[in-house]
Amino acid sequence: MKRWFRACDRELAVAIQETDRLPYRQAVGYADKIRENIQSGKFDASYQPYNMRYFDWKYFTFGSNYGFWRLRGELFRSISVFKERDGKLKGWMGGIPSGERDSGNVSWFGQGDKGRSLPIALYARWMEFGRRGQPERPLFQPTLVQYHMGGAVQQMKLTFAKIRGAWR
Repeated sequence: MKRWFRACDRELAVAIQETDRLPYRQAVGYADKIRENIQSGKFDASYQPYNMRYFDWKYFTFGSNYGFWRLRGELFRSISVFKERDGKLKGWMGGIPSGERDSGNVSWFGQGDKGRSLPIALYARWMEFGRRGQPERPLFQPTLVQYHMGGAVQQMKLTFAKIRGAWR
């Protein structure tokens, strides 16, 4: 009987540990998938340039027309895993923390380094959902669906294997 109770205690301990570790691994996997999709330009092919002036400015500035989710790398570098404690959501999240970094004073109007500095999270929101005549360029939502279909399932299987392994 003692052996059975010890096995139950081990399973319980692993299950309690996994209540924080699994969401963390999920957030890391999602953030990695976002970076992968930005680097590969997975969703870029379906989007037209905002206008030719912006296209020309990007080509002149960077030597090529980078993907829609790349400007100078600020957004890519801002993607992280963080623990959200405010508001309705609590727990591990992958993405861009609100107000974390500014845009580096990069103009989004194709005029070079002009304009006020804005949070990079705001830039991401405008790209994801669009604004004032700027069409949406979704990345985070389709990536979440993509991650949910693959990486999330793998992480759940890993958690179940850890709990099952604690029984021994």
